[in-house]
Amino acid sequence: MGAVVCVPQNGAHFRMNTISSSNPAEQSKQREQSPTCSEFQAALKLAGQAFKFAEEYQTPPVPKAYEVWYSYAGGECDQINNRIDAIIENGGAFSSYEIEQICDQLRQAGEADHEHPEATGQKLDKEMDAILSLVRTYLASSESFSGSLNRTAQSLSDAAKPEQVRKTIELLITENDKMRNETAKLNSSLEQTKQQVQELRTNLEKARESGLRDALTNLGNRRRFELVLAKEIAEAHAEKTELCLAIGDLDHFKRVNDTFGHPIGDEVLKFFASLLTKNVKGRDTAARYGGEEFAIILPITKLADAKNLIEQIRSQLETTDLVLSKSQKPLGKVTASFGIAKLRESDDPLSLVERADAKLYEAKHAGRNRVLCDDAG
Repeated sequence: MGAVVCVPQNGAHFRMNTISSSNPAEQSKQREQSPTCSEFQAALKLAGQAFKFAEEYQTPPVPKAYEVWYSYAGGECDQINNRIDAIIENGGAFSSYEIEQICDQLRQAGEADHEHPEATGQKLDKEMDAILSLVRTYLASSESFSGSLNRTAQSLSDAAKPEQVRKTIELLITENDKMRNETAKLNSSLEQTKQQVQELRTNLEKARESGLRDALTNLGNRRRFELVLAKEIAEAHAEKTELCLAIGDLDHFKRVNDTFGHPIGDEVLKFFASLLTKNVKGRDTAARYGGEEFAIILPITKLADAKNLIEQIRSQLETTDLVLSKSQKPLGKVTASFGIAKLRESDDPLSLVERADAKLYEAKHAGRNRVLCDDAG
């Protein structure tokens, strides 16, 4: 496949290159490093099982799907296998979105430089224990020094001879030098531990952020959406401010995948995500809710303003002509439908999502490519 370009009427280009090439020298090197017969047979068996799974569960015929089923057949990751088993138990439908998410999770699990948040958290706990140990050592040294001072003070009296005073002072100087050396060592150890803790915190934050982001569109994923929505609703209730939630769904998106293939469908999803990113501002949050469905959280926003914003996004998508770069074949009009709900005093995240989703459902059945609002107070 050549480059895929989505070309809006304003002339901007959105490009995805899928270029492959063969190198004889590299192929020769690969042949030299070929697996043994037993390894080959084992890999061949796993490949056969992967194809059977893909056929049995009607998985989209893309390389990512094969990678997922090959991993599943080989039992490479218990967490991923449990996720797949849960999907099978619930009906066995594997959408392109599910395949993308599982494949991304699989690759993250295999990257040595991306530690699991739990492992990073355990290291952070160990570093904090080290800090506490250093503090205890410092307190013990301080207590020892205080004891030396008390004993020295008791040995001094008005009747003390000059020689006794001299020896006492020498003892104090020696104990003070010991304390200074101990303090210097502890300060150095604490500084090193501080740097290690900071690195672990950074790694933990990166791992957490990676787990809350959709791999394809780079928007927040379903988990991030749920966390942000709960937080914003709680703040809106506490501060008596307005909040609106919009849920949008690309119209007839299955036709795009069926007609042009999933890679083109992925490009359309990324283009739509870019429209959302360009239009949301400040505390607004756009997330991929699932498949071709997206959500936009709009804190401190009146219903009329929310409707104007979503209508602007809908119009921008409708007036964009998307074409294939190689053949210049048009994809046809790509549109989206939206449902918007305004937060009520009695709302929790579930009820707000249900009302926005109900309006999206109405928009779909009213002819699609439109925005409907639940404005009941």
